[in-house]
Amino acid sequence: MLKVGFAFNFNIQRCEIEVGDEEQIIRKGYEQLLKLFIKHNLKADCFVSGFSSELIQQMAPDVLQLMKENNGKHFHYGTYTYTHPIPQLLTHEEFSNQMAWGIERDKSILGITPHGFLPPEFAFTKDMGRVLRDQGIRWFIALASQIKLGLKEAGEDCDAYGPCRVDLGDGTSLIAVPAAYELPDCPPRYEKLMMKGEIPVDQVIGGIKKFAAEHPDGLLLIKRDAETIFIDDFNSGFHGTFGVMDEFLGKLSKIEGVVPVWIDEVVDAAGEMPEISLPDYLGNTKIETFTEGAAEPIWNKTKLVREKIFEAEKNGTDPAKVAEAWKHLLLSHNSDGRIGYWHSKWNPGEHKVAPSRRKFIEDNLDEALKCLE
Repeated sequence: MLKVGFAFNFNIQRCEIEVGDEEQIIRKGYEQLLKLFIKHNLKADCFVSGFSSELIQQMAPDVLQLMKENNGKHFHYGTYTYTHPIPQLLTHEEFSNQMAWGIERDKSILGITPHGFLPPEFAFTKDMGRVLRDQGIRWFIALASQIKLGLKEAGEDCDAYGPCRVDLGDGTSLIAVPAAYELPDCPPRYEKLMMKGEIPVDQVIGGIKKFAAEHPDGLLLIKRDAETIFIDDFNSGFHGTFGVMDEFLGKLSKIEGVVPVWIDEVVDAAGEMPEISLPDYLGNTKIETFTEGAAEPIWNKTKLVREKIFEAEKNGTDPAKVAEAWKHLLLSHNSDGRIGYWHSKWNPGEHKVAPSRRKFIEDNLDEALKCLE
């Protein structure tokens, strides 16, 4: 029996899409994806940034209603920060606020109290883990490749495709759940290549069958952007993304021995887990993507705003002004508006930032400074 789960991250602030044009992501991406999972009677864990929840509520309340009606039927919801920052560029206070603001919107908009977290770009540090624990998070998703390294270092001879406990360095731990970016007989990032029409669905289905044979009691957790149907069409020029996802989910649902699962079900059934340590990991990008080149002026201003907020708190500045400055700083954190050059081994230089997306970041940094004048 192979347990198959999906982890979809909802980051509506896509770098390529102008501010104000996000409804096409909802209608051509989110709505179609959700309805396909309902059609094929499959399960998915959805991780919605707080800002994404706000815009879905504003632009497409019917889609929000669809999400809420199918909570516990086809979908479970975890948390995904407020505005999708790069966590390792944040201070402890910034990451803590990103989590708190995101969780507040999970509660007020989605109507759920999350206890699972998908880190943007799979970034993880022990300090992040302690923030997650303190805010009621029980488990997070990590790359299977990172889990394998942790198991090897711990001398644990067990399958990497199952949950394990990650030592946070203070006598406590969080549960890590591995996401797989590789399948037998398929290239790395097979799911993205499939959605762009570069490898056939049947090749991926064959890889899943072989994975099932190699990991009969394992978890195959497939992670994708929730806007995949729209954005992979938008970026690639391949216009068959809906058909690809429909075909893939239809064939997956018919594989003998495959059981659709939510992550909570896997964690609850795991029993005793191996305990490992994970190294600090920036994620599937590089820091210079957001600090050098065209990104450098924004990064320098971000550090200035941060310092002024901390100074204002220390000096007893009007708490209302400080809170307003914090709001604008958190809004400015969105990584997609901050890209200078996309330093990625997967798609180097592919992502272009829409002018209004960049301006959104700059304007919020300027507003934060005005609050503290």
